[in-house]
Amino acid sequence: MKLLLGGIPLGCDNIGDEAILAGVVAMLKESIPGVRITVATRDLATAARLGVETIPPHGFAGFGMRGFAESAAGHDAYIWCGATGLSDYPHVALDLLEIAQSRGVATFIWGVGMDEELNPAFFRLHGRRRLLATVFGLRSFFERRLEKRLARRIASVLPKCRGVWLRDPESAARLARTGFGRAKVAADSAILLEPPPARDLGCKVLGLCISAQRRVADLDGVKSMIAAVRASGARVAGIPMNPKTDRPLLESLGVESISGDTPESVMEAAGGCAAVLSSRLHLLILAANARTPPLGIARGSKLANWLANFGREVEGDVSSCDWTAVTGRVLAALADRGDWDSSRDAAYAALRGRLEAARRELVAELEAIDAK
Repeated sequence: MKLLLGGIPLGCDNIGDEAILAGVVAMLKESIPGVRITVATRDLATAARLGVETIPPHGFAGFGMRGFAESAAGHDAYIWCGATGLSDYPHVALDLLEIAQSRGVATFIWGVGMDEELNPAFFRLHGRRRLLATVFGLRSFFERRLEKRLARRIASVLPKCRGVWLRDPESAARLARTGFGRAKVAADSAILLEPPPARDLGCKVLGLCISAQRRVADLDGVKSMIAAVRASGARVAGIPMNPKTDRPLLESLGVESISGDTPESVMEAAGGCAAVLSSRLHLLILAANARTPPLGIARGSKLANWLANFGREVEGDVSSCDWTAVTGRVLAALADRGDWDSSRDAAYAALRGRLEAARRELVAELEAIDAK
């Protein structure tokens, strides 16, 4: 059986996306003996790292759609896997699904999320158009039209998929309000990754990632928090989830060390920390894999959705955050794990149970296709 994975901009230095991919590939290889997997990615090293074939990431990273239909037609199924694609960049992935469907290829959506807020880059007016629409009181009207256009595309494409599994109940509920109410719930495939042995950093350490994408508004507040952590006798280690963009920002904040450029090295680094604070979702997920308590700064609803699994809330959001309060909670987390271990184990049992049930359904669909 030949499967094509894509639908997100893979190979573009986002460690979270690569963690999702690694989890999906491992799951499919374990579930379907002899399966051949192709990944749409810009990173050619993915082939050797995961034991797959690769094609360009059509529609993303400057690559057009030319050649995708032929590539898709050479596979038994096309799977859009992971990330918050239904709200961040749905048009490209929906186009890819539709092209595959037009060539008679079975299509699936696996583990994709959907934020409450659609990507402002695509669903909010900008520049002169925003100014004119605001002046004439039409801004909300035009932005609602953009959302309705997405709903029409979803209504056209998703019912033709053989299976749609989202990564959390909140995403499924958000998609239902957009017009597709038949999605099932799985979990983020990155939870399948097993962490390497934790790195002993010799003292209490806070792992920190502040995303350069929709960055924290009050960076002085972040610097004050870092100073307070150091004054307590602990260290602050930067763990960039995008090494090219997050690393320079973390360096500008004066963290003591920078570590992690693969999902495995991120889990290793996070495992050596007493707690992590992040505005990127997948550092919180990989840290939880390594049993490290997470604290989140929201940039959308996805961090809150993840932390709710453990009975926790975000500490604030990137645009408005009380860094004095955050500092207090960070210091408390460094000093005492509280009930983290028991809540983590209960949450992971539920998450893995959902993921396993969805995996069985996906595999049954793929085996039915292969049997024809």
